[in-house]
Amino acid sequence: MFHSTRHIPQAAGRSPRTAIVTGASGGIGAIVVRSLLNEGYNVVGLSRSRPDISHDSFTFVPFDASQASELERVCENVKKNLSSVSVLIHCAAIITPTDVESMATDDVLSQISINLTMPVVLTSTLLPLMEKGSRIVFVNSMAATMPLAGSSIYGATKAGLRNFALSLSQEVEGRGIAVSSIFPGAVLTEMLRQEMASGGSVLNFVSCPARPEAVAREILSLVNKPRLERFLPALDGIFGGLCMLMPGLLRISMPALTYFGKRGYARAIRKNIFQSRV
Repeated sequence: MFHSTRHIPQAAGRSPRTAIVTGASGGIGAIVVRSLLNEGYNVVGLSRSRPDISHDSFTFVPFDASQASELERVCENVKKNLSSVSVLIHCAAIITPTDVESMATDDVLSQISINLTMPVVLTSTLLPLMEKGSRIVFVNSMAATMPLAGSSIYGATKAGLRNFALSLSQEVEGRGIAVSSIFPGAVLTEMLRQEMASGGSVLNFVSCPARPEAVAREILSLVNKPRLERFLPALDGIFGGLCMLMPGLLRISMPALTYFGKRGYARAIRKNIFQSRV
């Protein structure tokens, strides 16, 4: 945690720009943190576990976003110890694949808290510290536009996060604050490995999962050149948009998608991609 006597380190010779990254220890979040440090930001990383990052301009704040009391305490602590925030990037997310009939209440509440409540509350808390030119980036998911069996809560939180970001962008546009969302498909991270081990959808492998480095680069590009929404790959965004307009399209396409997903997942298992890359 921050302490009242501790100051956020400033990059020597540069104006103090502070970036806050949630999910800082994750596959994407840790890369984003390192990239921001390389660009001269003071970075505050929020996550349950400490990332393997040692840098004078990096401050780690342990944070379990699934706990409501922890969320309120961390929000107030961060706000009290920072005078301004230039960049806010939400990378934290969790998925617990299960059918609606079988889902556990704790799993439902954890996904809602981490995927939706936390970014909403943290953003609201930090907005008074953000001035003209500040950036907010939400790492969303294709699940926001393509609802799938077994991922109902995850998809619902991501759809909610998309609508929150779109509404927020309208509210802060006049202040010169840019809001962006990025929607990757499957990404080759520990989260995806755990998802598949828990019975995740083979549709994650219709196309080859993206490398976290590629997604992190796109996130940084949105910081430097804001864009309201960015889908990765772009074709998935077009298909997801069509599915939202015509829900029956996804049902009609499901047999073909499942076929290619099974082939892709079998190929990934043969290549042992989780052992070699995650």
